Amino acid sequence: MKHFLDNLNVALVSGVREYPGLSPFNPSAVYPEYPYSGQTDASNGVYEMVRESLHLLRLDEANYGTAAWNPLGELISPGDRVLIKPNFVLHFNAGSGPLDAVVTHPVVIRAVFDYVMIALRGRGEIVIGDAPQMNCDLESMFRTTGMDGLRNFITEEGSRAGVSTRVVDFRQEQTFYRHGIVWDRKALINGGPKPIIVNAGPESWMEHIDAGRLYGADYQRGVTVKAHANHRHEYIIAPEVLASNVVISIPKLKVHRKVGTTLNLKNMVGINVDKNHLAHYRIGSPDRGGDEVSTPGWEDRMERALSDLLLGRNSSLGRYPFLAWRALRKILRRFQRSNTAAPFTFGNWHGNDTAWRMVLDLNRILLFADADGALNDKPVRRYFSVVDGIVGGEGEGPLHPDAYPAGAILAGFNPIAVDCIATRLMGFEYEKIPLYRNAIHQMQGWRGGFKIGDVAVRSNDSEWERLLENQSAIYHFRAPAGWRGTMECEGLSETSAVLEESFPEMISQ
Repeated sequence: MKHFLDNLNVALVSGVREYPGLSPFNPSAVYPEYPYSGQTDASNGVYEMVRESLHLLRLDEANYGTAAWNPLGELISPGDRVLIKPNFVLHFNAGSGPLDAVVTHPVVIRAVFDYVMIALRGRGEIVIGDAPQMNCDLESMFRTTGMDGLRNFITEEGSRAGVSTRVVDFRQEQTFYRHGIVWDRKALINGGPKPIIVNAGPESWMEHIDAGRLYGADYQRGVTVKAHANHRHEYIIAPEVLASNVVISIPKLKVHRKVGTTLNLKNMVGINVDKNHLAHYRIGSPDRGGDEVSTPGWEDRMERALSDLLLGRNSSLGRYPFLAWRALRKILRRFQRSNTAAPFTFGNWHGNDTAWRMVLDLNRILLFADADGALNDKPVRRYFSVVDGIVGGEGEGPLHPDAYPAGAILAGFNPIAVDCIATRLMGFEYEKIPLYRNAIHQMQGWRGGFKIGDVAVRSNDSEWERLLENQSAIYHFRAPAGWRGTMECEGLSETSAVLEESFPEMISQ
């Protein structure tokens, strides 16, 4: 096979728009290549869609339809260490939508796992791992989605075949919220080797911004600032990631308040184990060198100052006066009337110029950092992706999305090619989103001559094959409030007046 980054074929499968409910999500038929003698589930149309995506990519085409078909054999060799990286961000939908719109469904993981097992031929290792949001209760999410049953299946089949299998929480710490703020913390130990610090160096996308303004995922900004000071730009990466020979990304087809859409590129935020090393935004407004808030009022500036002062890791008493401030602010809002739009805050808008930089750093680390964390000139591991778009997430993603039953599975070797096609399928222009504009530039540095126009879409739907040529969008995912009117395909944007009327509270949350 040619170099994986040069493979610009993207499979786009149209099919069912709901998930099967019975774990461990057996296929609807015993296919010739099926590696087990197990039961079938007639309701599972998703497994067939994943299988079809591999077929559309013409992987091991000569053996398709026979017991010898090994589609991932071009990517995976016996003895390889394979990381399957889903999106396990949170155990509930923080909005009114279903959990299915938030996380990768385990039925997609099951299908991918089976074809990895075929390729390993009884020798190697499979790790299914992620570092979800700090307050995610992973076991609760596993019970809700059926991932707990799939985990048992994976363990049993791996043991039977002689393949080491593990499902791993990469995080170092879990947090617990009360009244909207972190109230307690618990250290997490997965029993493996220690995480590895990777220094992205002066080549980091964070290099040319003001590190003193950075805010991460926790209240103690000093940790984030220090991680990106003096040209070092440090990330703390799960050792299972850097020990892998192959990474298979399985993200959710979903919008994102800080970067526009969250697919393969944003999915790699979950390889970093300490969330406070991830810069989410720069405090303040653009006129002061920040991108946290669009048009702040005095109360927004007050909230930032009090958060920095009162909510540090060692300031447990500070949470009480901070909650008193929050209560006062809520009361004041009832009496405030303004003709101007409420500001977008917490970096949740199209003016966020920080989060995409962190994402691109992590993707460079994923492909180029060796097992010791040293960055190389050439990729050191192979890559593949399968996007779960059976039920996507629109609106206030990634944590508050509404469900969008798209009935889609995407697959491919080049993460940026797949993400741009997925973004276009959702009804957005990738050129209008800073993450993808800069990702294309980054990929051109890695593989000269890279152009999205060279991507070949292969689909079971003829209209979907013309995705890049069509003037009208196939789907119309609703953008997050802070991005509305900035990234939609032509003719799909909403006016700011409609935005203000529809999202008076969401804008400032």
